[in-house]
Amino acid sequence: MKKSRHGHIELICGPMFAGKTTALVQRLAAARDARKRVIAFKPAADTRSGDATLRTHTGETFPAKSVSDVREIAEAADGYDVVGIDEAHFFGRGFLTVCSTLVDQGVNLFVAGVDFDHRGGMFSAVSRVMRHADHITRLTSTCARCGAEAVYTQRLVASDAPLVVGGAEAYEPRCAECFTPPFV
Repeated sequence: MKKSRHGHIELICGPMFAGKTTALVQRLAAARDARKRVIAFKPAADTRSGDATLRTHTGETFPAKSVSDVREIAEAADGYDVVGIDEAHFFGRGFLTVCSTLVDQGVNLFVAGVDFDHRGGMFSAVSRVMRHADHITRLTSTCARCGAEAVYTQRLVASDAPLVVGGAEAYEPRCAECFTPPFV
């Protein structure tokens, strides 16, 4: 990224159930209240809260546009001051390029996503943004097994797919000691 950019990136990351979407919605609402032009995006593959909404586990909502391809974000964000992107770990190739383009155009970007996958490795989209973020907010949760600080997300359903859409029926937060990654 060029040093002459005018916008910034804040990455909000952590395991599932850590409050990432809540933090994102709070930042977007504050920007909207400050009369900034704000738009939010989420991956179309995440169907848990409907097409046009970011929804927190506590029921807070914020209008959002579902996108199937990261290039849709750059096109739809034209003319906005602040862009929020939820569930960044769903996005693949080209995600950092879109983020860099927006920041170079002066956009303040808030990106939220799970940092570690069900195997304990970093999601590539989140890892790439992390290396270029101006600010990183790393949230934790409470381990569902022992109550310690949780940084991992344990997948509870049998699947080797990189991403499985689900909530509490499919995932729970775990500390490093209670986390049991699948054998590969």
